[in-house]
Amino acid sequence: MVQAASKFNSDINLEYKGKSVNLKSIMGVMSLGVGQGADVTISAEGADEKEAIAAIEETMKKEGLSN
Repeated sequence: MVQAASKFNSDINLEYKGKSVNLKSIMGVMSLGVGQGADVTISAEGADEKEAIAAIEETMKKEGLSN
């Protein structure tokens, strides 16, 4: 997901248990300790936000991280 997010100019965040990190930061994402099957929220803000969300959603499906 970090690689997919890094391709976009928009600010992309991953939220888990009330904490939010930059999805482009592998260390930030790892620091959340998101477990398999966990509910997360991904948000994007910027010129290419719709494309970013679509790409991340596709990546999550390919990796078996979402339904």
